[in-house]
Amino acid sequence: MKTISFLAVAIGALLISVNLSANDYLSQGDDTIRIKTKDNSEMIIVINEFGDIENLDEQMDEIMNSLEDVFDQLEEEMDGLDSVINVSVKNVDNELKVDIQGKEDDEDRVINLNFDLNDKPRKEKKLHGFMSYDFGFNNYLENGKFPNDFNAQYSVKPWGSWNVAIGGGLRWYVAKPFSIDLGAGFSWYNFKYQDRATRVIKTDDDVLFTADASGAEYLKSKTTVPYLNVSITPIVHFGKKNSGVNHRDFRIGAGVYAGYRLGGAVKYVYNTNDTHMKFRNEGDYFLSTYRYGVKALFGYQDINFFATYDLSTLYAEGKGPELNPICFGLNWTF
Repeated sequence: MKTISFLAVAIGALLISVNLSANDYLSQGDDTIRIKTKDNSEMIIVINEFGDIENLDEQMDEIMNSLEDVFDQLEEEMDGLDSVINVSVKNVDNELKVDIQGKEDDEDRVINLNFDLNDKPRKEKKLHGFMSYDFGFNNYLENGKFPNDFNAQYSVKPWGSWNVAIGGGLRWYVAKPFSIDLGAGFSWYNFKYQDRATRVIKTDDDVLFTADASGAEYLKSKTTVPYLNVSITPIVHFGKKNSGVNHRDFRIGAGVYAGYRLGGAVKYVYNTNDTHMKFRNEGDYFLSTYRYGVKALFGYQDINFFATYDLSTLYAEGKGPELNPICFGLNWTF
């Protein structure tokens, strides 16, 4: 908002004016400071008593940090204004007074904000604990292609192959606007096969995918793989201030993760001879013990859109198809 930018310049000029020496771009009278830019634009600040602000320069950094709260509050108040008519910024006994006259729905509106410059600046927490929950869609790539493209028996359904994860961690704000997330938690890959008659067969040497030919009514066929994971994700934050673990409304990040497989299972559901059957068998099925990969996220407020790609294969080398799992979905961090 241009008005907010103007206020930042005006207040900053008011506070640092005692540091400015007379030069081509500054002229100073007893109660007036005129600042001229190189393109001949001018800002004129009228001060009733120049001595009232002569000591403010010693606390410049601290004051400007405090003023961040003023600008945030002002932006919230001014969001509803259709136009701004007049802006007044005054320093009275070390209290900043900002008065704004504007129009909202063709009616006059006045905004008044006072801020004590003697207050210590509010410090944002640099270390936050958080909880995290993921819900996404699974698939995998084989040599850069989806198995559906060549009608592989292990092709999965785009809808119904879910990834669920829950965990927590620490977010460390290293410096504005940069943070690092250190996370840990549990996740579950659910690969629901496109052909409900798909059967996963483990031999002594590898794992095979076949289609059952018994003529049953096939309802479900899937493989589930749980993991214990750790991750590290650098994040850049921007936009309007937010509270809690997210200091800003928007964020974008990219990181890496690694996981240890905690088990594995195949499950079939089908009807045969008027009998509803469920089959579940837990085993490793030559699933890789470890997983590792890269992730990216883009977030707004407490919701993140994320995508992950496993650089490791789902099955051990030479024991099954070379499948690299991928996932995308929503993450809630709070």
